[in-house]
Amino acid sequence: MSDLKQMNILILDDEEKICDLVKAFLNSMGKWNSIVIANNTLQATQKLQNQRFDLLILDHVLPGKLGIEFAETLRNTVKFQSLKIMVISGFLQQDDVLKSVDLGIKHILVKPFSRQQLIDKVTEILEL
Repeated sequence: MSDLKQMNILILDDEEKICDLVKAFLNSMGKWNSIVIANNTLQATQKLQNQRFDLLILDHVLPGKLGIEFAETLRNTVKFQSLKIMVISGFLQQDDVLKSVDLGIKHILVKPFSRQQLIDKVTEILEL
């Protein structure tokens, strides 16, 4: 397994309990360098400007902007074109899935998900 102590993850979800759950699941894998939480796209943008992240775990349904729209904004910014993104959602339309794939987001996790499902996806994305 790669060295988790060097990796940073940003979780963007407006539901605090989902953020806490994802963070707890990730912490069970070992010690990451940091796991940062943002509850809206403005917070996430600020955090992305101030720190390098290896993975963004992104809720699809956010206040004011869909997660896929936020991902598209990131993809249109040179600095974030290669950022690995995983979408989590309890509600995705086929169009959302197709747009995700167009943006290079191949990893979608449907809520509710288990600890193992999350760990398997993160392991696959980060090639741990």
